[in-house]
Amino acid sequence: MILMKPLLIPLLFALILVQLPFGPSPREEKPEADTSPVKGWWLVTYMTVPPTRYSKSRGILKAESVGARSSLFKEVAEKERDCPVLSWRWKVSNVVRSAIETRKDRYDAAAKVIVVFGAEKRFRFLTKQPEGVRIEYIWAGRLPRGRIFDHPGERDCKIFVLESGEGSAGQWASETRDIRKDFKTAFQTHPPGVWAIGIETETDHSNEMVTAWYSEPTLRKK
Repeated sequence: MILMKPLLIPLLFALILVQLPFGPSPREEKPEADTSPVKGWWLVTYMTVPPTRYSKSRGILKAESVGARSSLFKEVAEKERDCPVLSWRWKVSNVVRSAIETRKDRYDAAAKVIVVFGAEKRFRFLTKQPEGVRIEYIWAGRLPRGRIFDHPGERDCKIFVLESGEGSAGQWASETRDIRKDFKTAFQTHPPGVWAIGIETETDHSNEMVTAWYSEPTLRKK
């Protein structure tokens, strides 16, 4: 028995290794929703950055950020993946006054709606962030409405400025976008289906304080 003990140690170590979950999660795996502050959405946080606080009351999503950043995403139902019209309402307490949205180190937004396009569901390893070609619709600080530009820190992502400045702060604004048309304008090609929708309020670069409210974005045929 004394001679066998050294052999048991590597054997037990091998059994432990077999049970450990190495490698990325399967592509089709859905992020856990039990840790999300809002039912039906999953939370994406970013390392070393405090998360934006999200909540929901009477159908309205509320985002509170003080030098923070995190995102909420929801998976699009199969029957809605090819719907071209996206609608929502949003309101902000104020804009991010020191943001420079065209710079990676200054890109903050008081309110943002994200559309993720792709033929299949894919997630970025560890963060649960959905992968695919993206459009971000933002409420900017100073950039003019109608401005379209490349995301300063992400590939395959275009930013559309829908609202800008303090003039409408504190008031609800309604948005309706033909996302097929926007995709063609941004990427000069026909879009794949939409598989995820997200919202995000971020002030991690500016360390400013912003509160935003969103109605849940909805997809429809017309």
